[in-house]
Amino acid sequence: MARARDEAAKQPFISVVIPAYNEEKYLPRCLTSLDGQTYPRQRFEVIVVDNASTDRTAEIAQEHGARVVREERKGVGRARQTGTEAAQGEIIAGTDADIEAPPEWLERIAARFVGDPRLGGLTGPVYFYDGNWFLRNWFRYVNTAWVWLLNAVGLNAFSGNNFAVRREPFQRSGGFRPELVCGEDTDLALRLRKVTRLAFAPEVVIYASARRGYHENYLRILLRTVALYLRLWFFKRLPDGQPEVR
Repeated sequence: MARARDEAAKQPFISVVIPAYNEEKYLPRCLTSLDGQTYPRQRFEVIVVDNASTDRTAEIAQEHGARVVREERKGVGRARQTGTEAAQGEIIAGTDADIEAPPEWLERIAARFVGDPRLGGLTGPVYFYDGNWFLRNWFRYVNTAWVWLLNAVGLNAFSGNNFAVRREPFQRSGGFRPELVCGEDTDLALRLRKVTRLAFAPEVVIYASARRGYHENYLRILLRTVALYLRLWFFKRLPDGQPEVR
């Protein structure tokens, strides 16, 4: 027993940061999956950033033992930054309230950072756990290949619902820009790559809801995503917002 505790203590402490605005419908599934992680429970914390919710988001988070940090100023960039500033971990794992994390998610993140001390950040595949055949296969194959390719050629992009960073290079990069209402994940990756090494980790998989595809034409979503990348990469312009989906 003592040996197991000693081994666990050698593993990095991870803070999981989840921005959440009126997420009472999806948050229980997310937090239940984090409760079932194979990574030692004493080596990670879960922080839910209640971004001015008017529903039971904060209450549900507390029921699952998560730390709740209140951020009254709405915006995902601001919420992620507020949560990260409150985090205690040397590794910050970022995700969203509508995800389901496989049991090995945190264990695989930790293994990457332990195995490569020079690694400063990573992202991995995002698959849908719901949605129609087209949406599920698009994200499993096309979107995964796209994110892998961007990282392979140095145009680094993070998936906001599946990334992790070391605290020190995160702070050197300037962190999340609070004014960003979307695209905060890729904006961070573009600045992180200037101060540390980033990687695409195919084994670090997470599952998310296809709910945005229920409310919008997927071609419109795709075109908006491409436009967002172009604005950030080549024109250094802030991206437009996107419709709220709950």
